Amino acid sequence: MELALWGIKLATLALAIGGCGVVQGHEGVANMTIYYVPFGVETLTPITSTNIQERGRRCEIHSAEDIDKIKSVLRGATKPPSQKFSDRRVRVKLLEPSNAGDGLLAVVEKEGEVRFSDGTEGQISRRGLDTIKKVIESQCRQ
Repeated sequence: MELALWGIKLATLALAIGGCGVVQGHEGVANMTIYYVPFGVETLTPITSTNIQERGRRCEIHSAEDIDKIKSVLRGATKPPSQKFSDRRVRVKLLEPSNAGDGLLAVVEKEGEVRFSDGTEGQISRRGLDTIKKVIESQCRQ
């Protein structure tokens, strides 16, 4: 009888520990890596989706609320953009973690043109661009 009670206590403890691990694992989901160049900066040579990782600043965003704000802005991008994405004035590259490593979410140019990971393009509103700038300013201060 005492052995059975001990087994139940041990099983309960294992479930509690396992449950804590699951909760902590979900906290790690709120993560976004960005590479950025401040929007107001003018450069002598183009910042592109390829070289922004070397020339820009790296920042990790762990706030689920701020990640949701960025994704909401991206979902609101109008199609087609008034100005085509040129890949010569990139200011933000957004990456999300996945099982295969960091995956590209989108690349944003200075005036709000955006190219998504599937190759589609759009235009972020001025207000949406301001939202992204505010998130970067608050989360990526150095």
